[in-house]
Amino acid sequence: LWMLDEYETIVGGRYPGVITGKPVGMGGSLGRTEATGFGVVFVLREALKALNIDITKTTASIQGFGNVAQYAALLYTQLGGKVIAISCWDNNDKTAYTFKNAEGLDIEKLRSITDTFGTVDKAKAKEMGCEILPGDAWIEQEVDILIPAALENQIKADNVHKISEKVKVLAEAANGPTTPEADEVIKERGIFVIPDFLANAGGVTCSYFEQVQCNMNYFWEKEEVMQKLDTKMTAAFKVVYDLHKEQNLYMRDAAYVISINRVAEAVKKRGWV
Repeated sequence: LWMLDEYETIVGGRYPGVITGKPVGMGGSLGRTEATGFGVVFVLREALKALNIDITKTTASIQGFGNVAQYAALLYTQLGGKVIAISCWDNNDKTAYTFKNAEGLDIEKLRSITDTFGTVDKAKAKEMGCEILPGDAWIEQEVDILIPAALENQIKADNVHKISEKVKVLAEAANGPTTPEADEVIKERGIFVIPDFLANAGGVTCSYFEQVQCNMNYFWEKEEVMQKLDTKMTAAFKVVYDLHKEQNLYMRDAAYVISINRVAEAVKKRGWV
């Protein structure tokens, strides 16, 4: 918030929308905490519809159990999906573990035994029926959906072959989780990819909503924020998916084409080129 204070001092006015991610009550938006994770599942839901896959019959494995992964897992299970594995960092042991339950993890219970650093209590997890595996085991699970929601460069040339033949969708909740070499393999295998800058755009979209609300000096209820976010994410997916189908493009390439064309058109209209 000091950046906001400094900016307003320099320009001599009140401009709360210049910084986003602020606390609610200080110009922040309701729903910002959930926005990125929920946004991932909004586009995942649309992808499954487009692929004629019933979400209630799907399973998922997730890398990460921080803010994005937790809310993505929550909404996905609320829509009827089953998360069978979650990989996360243990701040005490300084290594990652994968918590697996083939019958489906209880995400709310798992959150209740996770500390503020994202470390899951292993003893309590075992009591919940979790099998504790190495951290990289998340990628080799027999699931329909993989959701990397932690770090970049996690799906690489040396582990992409571990992805099960059952996997149909890769939803990139993290930034840059797939290396170019691994991406080529995924493309060849025909796995449907929801690229990172589409899948995880819910957070920045909600930041835009925060700026809009600040400019209006009128703030929406959480349900309205989520409804608007759903609308935006669904529309974004549809545009990319339609180009993917029309031009027979890889989803990542289709998303890049749309993004670059939008920037190029805006720059041209401004007379910058």
